[in-house]
Amino acid sequence: MPIPKKNQIVGIDIGSHSIKVAEIEDTAKGMILKNFGTIGLPQDAILEGSIKEMEIVSAALGNLLQNLKIKNKNVALSISGYSVIVKKITIPRKEEKDLEESIQSEAEQYIPFDINDVNLDFQVLYSGEEEPEEGGKESYMDVLLVAAKKDIVEEYISLLHLTELNPAILDIDAFALQNAFEISDHEQSGCHALVHIGAQHLTINVIKD
Repeated sequence: MPIPKKNQIVGIDIGSHSIKVAEIEDTAKGMILKNFGTIGLPQDAILEGSIKEMEIVSAALGNLLQNLKIKNKNVALSISGYSVIVKKITIPRKEEKDLEESIQSEAEQYIPFDINDVNLDFQVLYSGEEEPEEGGKESYMDVLLVAAKKDIVEEYISLLHLTELNPAILDIDAFALQNAFEISDHEQSGCHALVHIGAQHLTINVIKD
């Protein structure tokens, strides 16, 4: 069933050299690209993922949306750079009620920032056996740990508010790339490498069905 227009959002990619905007409409016949455009940014307006020239970047984004005649204010944005950490960790198996507190403690070992300065999230990838056998080894679980510095997140939210936009989704570049792949019509079984080549960074996602 197509997504109602009131729930549809505009995708924005803010890179170090340019801004890209895509508007996709979900119809009864499938998703179609309704609008796409790009606009350049001055050198060092964005440096290592941090917005250094807020007014300039906001003006460029606003001009691009105006030129494309996009009126939808609900947008999806992703961030990347040295202020974003994605890491798979293995920890002793925990019950769901104890997991969040345990993750907070474990994360301090893997994140090179003060834990109070980041937004932290996680996803259990593999939880192992329900209970270890009596006298057996302790069971473990694999967890995907994601952290983003709060000041970077606040920068991008402030940028959207300055441009009179509503941040509906704020994601990580690598995850946004994988989500786009997963909703495509291409064959997804087997192993795939998703490559995102930017002006300053190259990201490779390897996914296996």
